[in-house]
Amino acid sequence: LLYTIKFEVAMAPKVQVSMDFGIKYLGSPSHGNLKFCLSDGEAIAANSVIVSYNSPVIDKLTTELLQTSLDVQDFSREVVQNFIESCYSGEPQNISKDNFRGMNKMSTVFEVSWLVDKCCEFLESVDLGDYEDQLFVVKEALWVSTTLKKKRLIDMTIKKFSLEITKSDTFFLREFLCDFTARNQDELNFAIKIAKKQEVILVQSLISHLEKNPHELDENSKFLLKNINVSQCSEKDNSMYLKLITCLQTIEVPSSEDYRLVLQLFKNVSLKSKGIFCQNILVDKSTKLPNLFLDPDILEKHDTFSGFIEALTASSLEFTSLMICDAAYIWLRALEKSIVIENFKSVFNKAILERHLSPVFLDHITNLSKSCASMEPLVESLKDGNLTTSDGYVRVCSNSEYTIKQLFEQNNEIRFILSPHPPQICCDRDGSCGFILKSIGFNTKNGKEFYIDLLNKPEDYPDDLHFHGECLSVTNMHFAISCNGWEIPVTWCGSPKQDKRCPGDISWRFVLKQKDHNPLRPVVYVNFDCNI
Repeated sequence: LLYTIKFEVAMAPKVQVSMDFGIKYLGSPSHGNLKFCLSDGEAIAANSVIVSYNSPVIDKLTTELLQTSLDVQDFSREVVQNFIESCYSGEPQNISKDNFRGMNKMSTVFEVSWLVDKCCEFLESVDLGDYEDQLFVVKEALWVSTTLKKKRLIDMTIKKFSLEITKSDTFFLREFLCDFTARNQDELNFAIKIAKKQEVILVQSLISHLEKNPHELDENSKFLLKNINVSQCSEKDNSMYLKLITCLQTIEVPSSEDYRLVLQLFKNVSLKSKGIFCQNILVDKSTKLPNLFLDPDILEKHDTFSGFIEALTASSLEFTSLMICDAAYIWLRALEKSIVIENFKSVFNKAILERHLSPVFLDHITNLSKSCASMEPLVESLKDGNLTTSDGYVRVCSNSEYTIKQLFEQNNEIRFILSPHPPQICCDRDGSCGFILKSIGFNTKNGKEFYIDLLNKPEDYPDDLHFHGECLSVTNMHFAISCNGWEIPVTWCGSPKQDKRCPGDISWRFVLKQKDHNPLRPVVYVNFDCNI
């Protein structure tokens, strides 16, 4: 007879202790076997078992690594004492605005999760009744987010402030952005997030800052311009939008970064009634040629070329009659679309009258038609309508030719000699009159794009070449490229880039897809009848 005998072993239950079990040992020298070493050389003694019960980090340091002291020099005596008392009592001890950051950091470092939660609850409980309390909450939440990499508090703060902003757009942002330069980018990013649909407050602050600090864009201004929704502002308050444009026009000498930033900014703002991107190129005092790098999408988005000209005329974009001809070339040759001659001539004439443009330089459009036969009817229609001229302009070719790689990947000082000497320039100095365009090659490693500047300071010129700023400026220059006997317009082609599909090749949308051996010669049309 077999019997199955079952044995049951009674396991001792896990000891459960209250959070405040160590309170009676607080300050007891006989139990203080773990020292917290402070920055002043002194130490606070605590019981390793009690603090280990709260902190898995301290538990590992004392039981596995057998440490009997901890370096806490980053924390004040008050914070360390409060931290230990909190571990002993199971309740947060004396958390205040003065010690919040230290308490929260020490709790996070030693992974005392319940105390971290209590610190968060403290910050959440701060009344946002005045600006000083609001600023405290924002700064601490941002500090936790950026330093401790914990997003809980910043998410909570954004939600809380967003609710308050909904009630009153003056609640916090106006005061917060009053001292614009004192804010770092994390703080500005926070302001953007809580503003939501009321970004007009941010634009107002930016305008105020630019009015006080004209002539240049500082890093904070650039950050806001990159990240706020200006189109929303233009839809809500067009006068404020125009005021922002006016402020941006005060920039004395825009850098290449300023130029690209403002250009990209206004590409994203559309005039509803006309459907074309509103751009302001800042050409008045700029050294950057105004007819380069314009987005081809601005052209491609239109169904008819006449519609494009009408929208262009209604926009705030600074343009010339030559830029319209460049667009016609791309429209016909690259996009392979048709142009209704009569409509074209009518809206072209309207654009010249409304925007006070100079007539088209006949040589320019004739040169374009040599590589695009479908432009020949346009040339004849403009000639018949007295919309062309052979006076005022001078076509100037660069002294040197360049390979594609030399021109677009290297930095160059491209020289142009005004020969024969134009009558608009009175000069009896030795040497030649002309100008230098400085090209900066693109760099795929650091993301830099190709661009061209006019050197407009006489001291930048060698003794044998003199620049006449009284009649030469980017406002009366139009850039093109001569390649294999053809003149190529570049206004509406974006920027030349490395061809990703064919490593080693360079492409410029609608323009260049050739190999390294094709010679290029930069060409500039100078309009001496244009007022600078």
